[in-house]
Amino acid sequence: MNKNFRLMLMVLLSCSLQRTGGAAETKTINAPSIPMTVLICYAGGSVQSQDAEAATASMLRVVEESGGWSPGSMTGLFISEVKECGMRLDEQKPPFAIITLGTFLAYREKLDLIPLAQPVIDGNSAERYRIMVRKGTYTSLEALKGKTVGGVLVDETEFLKRVVLRGKVDPVSFFTLKSSQRVLHCLRSLAKGELDGVFVNSQQYRALGSLPFAGELEAAFTSEEVPLVGVVANGQRTTADERNRFARALSRVCTHQEGKQLCELFGVESFVAADLQAFQKTIDLWKSEKE
Repeated sequence: MNKNFRLMLMVLLSCSLQRTGGAAETKTINAPSIPMTVLICYAGGSVQSQDAEAATASMLRVVEESGGWSPGSMTGLFISEVKECGMRLDEQKPPFAIITLGTFLAYREKLDLIPLAQPVIDGNSAERYRIMVRKGTYTSLEALKGKTVGGVLVDETEFLKRVVLRGKVDPVSFFTLKSSQRVLHCLRSLAKGELDGVFVNSQQYRALGSLPFAGELEAAFTSEEVPLVGVVANGQRTTADERNRFARALSRVCTHQEGKQLCELFGVESFVAADLQAFQKTIDLWKSEKE
């Protein structure tokens, strides 16, 4: 009897340990009563809002699954205008966001924004900005004084002044700025002579080759390299564990059958850990030009 009792006790103990171990391995964070918002800002591209929203939803399902959140824990908010993006970021204070570098720098201190991951586009996680002009018109930044310059970037004048132009000129007084939410529209206006210059980023610059009038354009100014911004976290509304889980999950998105839809839509090859040294250099530049 004593022997049988010991045997039964060992079996029960073994089953208990197996159940405990299994629960730890598959631990999932229950969905909050109100899903956390992930803000995604993408201005100047040809991506339609409905396509972006569907791709964002798929990406978030992958992040939930890979990061240990239960389905429905996150909801996406897609914004295609830079100014509205900054307003939503400031008012709603989402835990995670994909924003422009200018928006990150403008709200970094106020919202304790922390870079988590960067997109890799055409093999690079950094980019340059250029001012495109018609060939034979302007050959330098100085030559564009008083000229009409367009693009999405002109909505971020402080970023232009402090980071892109490195304090060489104040874009508000130096150029006549013409804002647009469609870079392609600006480039067509440039080719027609309706604009003197257009700001483009690296991805837009590489895409110029597909335009029939690409051979008529050239760069009059090229900036220094700056980091591409991917996902940032609000340090006041996220924990270190949540940030780590989100970053790890994001690294799997572009290879996931469901998540890769967003990567293909925006031309992203993968997401990698944020280069904090590169970000710090840009932060220092932003602060020094302010002083």
